Amino acid sequence: MKLAIRYVLMGTLVLLFSLSTVALAQTGIVKGKVKEMDGKSLEGVLITATNAKNKTEKHETTSDAKGDFEFTRLPAGDYSFSFEKKGYKTFLSRNLTVLGGETLKLKSVIELKRDEAPYSVIRGAVFYGQGFSLPNASVKIERIDGKKFKEEKLSGEGGQFAFRLKAEKAKYRVTAVANGFQPATTEIEIEGDEIRNIALTLQREQ
Repeated sequence: MKLAIRYVLMGTLVLLFSLSTVALAQTGIVKGKVKEMDGKSLEGVLITATNAKNKTEKHETTSDAKGDFEFTRLPAGDYSFSFEKKGYKTFLSRNLTVLGGETLKLKSVIELKRDEAPYSVIRGAVFYGQGFSLPNASVKIERIDGKKFKEEKLSGEGGQFAFRLKAEKAKYRVTAVANGFQPATTEIEIEGDEIRNIALTLQREQ
């Protein structure tokens, strides 16, 4: 009786080992590294593997202190990989094929670009007469709400100009000056992350 039980146990172990071997043969490993663009390795990046044929099938892992990550026992198939971390733009890879029983090591280091801070833009053009553009006019912007800020630049060939500013509530005065013309000025308020367009028309001096 004891001998029979021993044979049953041995058979069960062999079966479990065989099933485990089959399962491993049907899964693969994916390894890679992620870093900040032109910078250091990134820890805590969420990497999600999404099955290309079944979008509901997802597998997740995170990068370690060295920026390394690894998927173990990823079912064989085609996957896209997304890389997400707060403060950085999400990176999405092309579809990659995972083969059962093999290790796929990404050849290139994944580089994440930092999200740009929000900003506002005041842009426009300088004209004279009946709508003629005026290049090389001096355009100055300055805050008039108690905070100090001033910047100056020349209008382009089409009279155009643009100022990139902090995304915050503020009031500005924009003034255009050119030789032989009377200055033109306007005041504008912004609320935050927005783009505002203005036009400044200069009149010739008498």
